[in-house]
Amino acid sequence: MTELSQRPLRSDAERNRRLVLEAAAQAFAEKGLDVGMADIARRAGVGNATVFRRFPSKDALVKAIFEDRIAEAIATAQEAAALADPWAAFVQCLERYSELQARDRGFFEASDQVLMEHPELMSLHRRVLDAVDPLVERAKQAGALRDDVTTLDVLGLTKAAVACVLPSPDLRADGWRRPLALMLDGLRPAAATPLPIPATSYEEVEQAMGVKASG
Repeated sequence: MTELSQRPLRSDAERNRRLVLEAAAQAFAEKGLDVGMADIARRAGVGNATVFRRFPSKDALVKAIFEDRIAEAIATAQEAAALADPWAAFVQCLERYSELQARDRGFFEASDQVLMEHPELMSLHRRVLDAVDPLVERAKQAGALRDDVTTLDVLGLTKAAVACVLPSPDLRADGWRRPLALMLDGLRPAAATPLPIPATSYEEVEQAMGVKASG
């Protein structure tokens, strides 16, 4: 998170920041990333100067939304980790992640291009893997989750579950629950058959996105 976003804000400033972030996420979801900052300010009910004071560029605004969603995802994993049953913790985390992705589906679809243009944002996504990985390993050790599944696999499945449902307001908002339940059954050891290809590592993903190795 940036130094600017870490500073404590007055209550009114924090309220305006939240209004701008939510308005921007909605605007990006509806119109793509070409939407203007003035439109975002109008949706948030604040002046243009208020938007630019906190977010001097559209890239800064998109990154702030990413940071906000990543923090929420990490908190979700930590909440699930408090459950005593490893499988219940794993399932709660995946269900909640699917719900979050369905809620922000339009924004994440619109922001795929941003990730391609700004691969440094992938480091934010890595935090989610680090938060979910203990849940995956604990479920494996308990014999509840097949051994050959990776954290990257299961996060991809939540995205796939959401993608199974057409993005229409006339369809159930929780339509992802059915495909996710089918996927969860397939993650049980009793249903496992050998996978046809090796798992993709996160390092391979970063390399494909053009992320430079650290150190």
